[in-house]
Amino acid sequence: MTKGETMNRFLDNLAYFHPYMIAIVLLTFVLLATSGCATSGADASARSRDFATTAVLTAGGGYIGAKEGNGKAESAAAGAAAGYVVGQTINFLTNKAQRDAYASGYEKGQSDAVKQQYWIARANQKRGAEDGYEEALYEIPVPQNDRDGVRREPSTRVIRVVVPREEAP
Repeated sequence: MTKGETMNRFLDNLAYFHPYMIAIVLLTFVLLATSGCATSGADASARSRDFATTAVLTAGGGYIGAKEGNGKAESAAAGAAAGYVVGQTINFLTNKAQRDAYASGYEKGQSDAVKQQYWIARANQKRGAEDGYEEALYEIPVPQNDRDGVRREPSTRVIRVVVPREEAP
């Protein structure tokens, strides 16, 4: 085999493997750009996932468009545009579902916290049987009065009084 034939064969192999090498380089770039996303937070992870989804679907759409259009650039561009639109639609729907789930969980958490505080307050207000205090309720009549141009009708108020328990002799 001559030097020219060897070079021809090398170039033929390079032309055959060129699309595969580009795909491997792009895949390596995406993997390196999105590594460690699980530890960097939900927002960064979502952005990386969105980027990867859009990139893969755009590249796939361009590849399919080029294959179906017999290598025409217009077909590849149309396929890439369709892949981009599909990728963005998928990202929007996924992110919307996650936002809805987060809002629902946040509201449930707030509701549970309020209920928990209510029951804690109720438990704190209960008297213990052996706490050394007793409780009494006193009704106090409030007469009618006129103050600052406001007339208040007569009413009865109830006052709760807690006093030390008297020791039995």
